[in-house]
Amino acid sequence: MKSKIHIVSVYSIIHFIVDFSCAYLITNLIVPISTSVYTLIIAVLLYNFFAFALQLPIGIIADKLNKNALISCLGCLLIIFGFAFFKFSILSCIIIGLGNACFHIGGGIDILNISNKKAKLLGIYVAPGAMGLFLGGALGWYGFNQTILVIIVLLLSAIALVHLYVNMKSKYKINNLTPKLETITKKHIIILLTLLFAVCIRAYLGLILTYTWKSDIWIGLIFVSCIVLGKVLGGFISDKFGLIRTAVISLCLSAIFFVFSFNSEIIGFLAILTFNISMPITLIGLANTFNNNKGFAFGLTTFALFLGAVPVLLKFETMFFNPISLFIITIITSIVLYIGLKSYESLGMDND
Repeated sequence: MKSKIHIVSVYSIIHFIVDFSCAYLITNLIVPISTSVYTLIIAVLLYNFFAFALQLPIGIIADKLNKNALISCLGCLLIIFGFAFFKFSILSCIIIGLGNACFHIGGGIDILNISNKKAKLLGIYVAPGAMGLFLGGALGWYGFNQTILVIIVLLLSAIALVHLYVNMKSKYKINNLTPKLETITKKHIIILLTLLFAVCIRAYLGLILTYTWKSDIWIGLIFVSCIVLGKVLGGFISDKFGLIRTAVISLCLSAIFFVFSFNSEIIGFLAILTFNISMPITLIGLANTFNNNKGFAFGLTTFALFLGAVPVLLKFETMFFNPISLFIITIITSIVLYIGLKSYESLGMDND
């Protein structure tokens, strides 16, 4: 158990550092010198494409390479490299996006390898990223100018990942399963489509929640803390009470909270907390369904995140930002997720 705590601690801390660094680079270095809003939009869109969509092919490769911590280390080094090209915004965003993808995939596979098909370690691993993105972006906007310090911390993270890789091979003896083609059945397809739909919706809704009461950095910090807490709780609660009950009840509660969230900060916090409980559930569901292809499964979810974010990146974000739409979309998501998780359960892999 101590080895698992060590592994998830290292990856979770560096997850925060990696997402912080990417957000800091964009807001503190790239945005201030951008002379064209269109170039900036393209750069940010490319960053998201490389950071999220590219995790799918990288995950397929990583499953076979079985050098997960080194792939994560490469990600940190690429982000450092991206700092050198910040004056070339598009190139820099491509490099750091690729680095971000490499880190997430390497860490994701290793965490899945030690999770014993449970969600709690996965929830802990994925949660700090949201806080890193928020603080990196916020401090960048508020004049935090410590680029050398950020690069040093990234370099130390890369060294820590090399050390972790050595331990994974020699001490912990944790390796990837040999990738193989799964026998794809109707149930596999249902699981795939429904869980990825839920991920897309979560990405989209998570980005359009621009409440008027989110007016200062402290409210924003509480808001993001609820996202982090929701993901962590989702792993622990689903391991205890089952994926289906946890996902459906949390999303139904979230739908109700969304209706009243426009006039109350507290209810808004509850809405976003309960909404994010399903995050590790969708990921562990896909990972267990494609058990020998964890990088592939992890990459599928991040590709879905990218698809869900595209409408917002293209400025189509206000259409459904109202109480009724949020309620309906969240309820539909709970129904779709229920269908997918029932198929998952029928394969004999639910945590109940």
